[in-house]
Amino acid sequence: MKRILITAIGSLAGDAVIQTLREQGHYVVGTDIYPKEWIANAQMVHTFYNVPLSINEEHYIDSLLKICSDEKIDFLFPLTDLEIDVLNVNRSKFESIRTCLCMSGTESIRICRNKRISASIIGQSALCNMIPDYSAEEIEMKDIYFPILCKPINGRSSQGIKIFYEDSDFYSFYNKANPKLYLFQPYIAGNVITVDVVRNPKTNHCFTVARKELLRTLNGAGLSVQVFQDNAFGETCKKLAEKLNITGCVNFEFIETKNGLRYFLECNPRFSGGVKFSSISGYDFITNHLNCFEGKDIETNAPIRECWISRKYEEYITG
Repeated sequence: MKRILITAIGSLAGDAVIQTLREQGHYVVGTDIYPKEWIANAQMVHTFYNVPLSINEEHYIDSLLKICSDEKIDFLFPLTDLEIDVLNVNRSKFESIRTCLCMSGTESIRICRNKRISASIIGQSALCNMIPDYSAEEIEMKDIYFPILCKPINGRSSQGIKIFYEDSDFYSFYNKANPKLYLFQPYIAGNVITVDVVRNPKTNHCFTVARKELLRTLNGAGLSVQVFQDNAFGETCKKLAEKLNITGCVNFEFIETKNGLRYFLECNPRFSGGVKFSSISGYDFITNHLNCFEGKDIETNAPIRECWISRKYEEYITG
């Protein structure tokens, strides 16, 4: 039995992660910025802690360090991008108390969390189609075509994304914003494809499960999906994971156009909100994620069921 801390247990991946780790016999501690009575998943963990709202404050890291020390935590699973950002620059503090941060390495996280850098690296590799981005010079010379998509280079969960269909609206935004903080691209319509990916860098073994997101919330959470298999696409994702030096589980997002072209969008260096979909289709990304940090290899021969899966919400009495 391992003692595992899961952060942000109210997030969409929380239920699947807690359930899987408990079924494996581990002792699970959960944290969230909201009170226990507000979080249905708080009823599923062995122990729950309410942590500070702002993860940019030193107080947040201190609170996690104290929990890890008091609870003798072996492994820490961060579930949101912002937590990963702040944990990435505080690794040594957790290493000093022998708590393993279950996420990719420092440089890999830095690349994945900057959409401009990751797009440049993947574009140079020529492994997949990339959406070009407009330079400041092209924008200022008006050598651009509408519609234009604008997204923060370190954004999360579709927050801050804007689509502009005419120049007056776009330049009104552009003249007020800091262009260095955004990526400006031609807008391409299509279905989002999310690929759950787990990789063990020591063996370079990798496994992927892809799904088309047919219905999504405004913050990018899949509600109805189609799990499919495409061996060539899977091999491309494995090569991308190697190029980004991924450790453990992450998720890639692509946009698929009506004519079947797929363009890489981003790598989120954490569990996807729909990781449960992959579990239902036949692969346990959560256990295999832990394997990567326990010195074990991942499973590579699981049969995947092509299927449609829908998600619903349930109500719980929490207080």
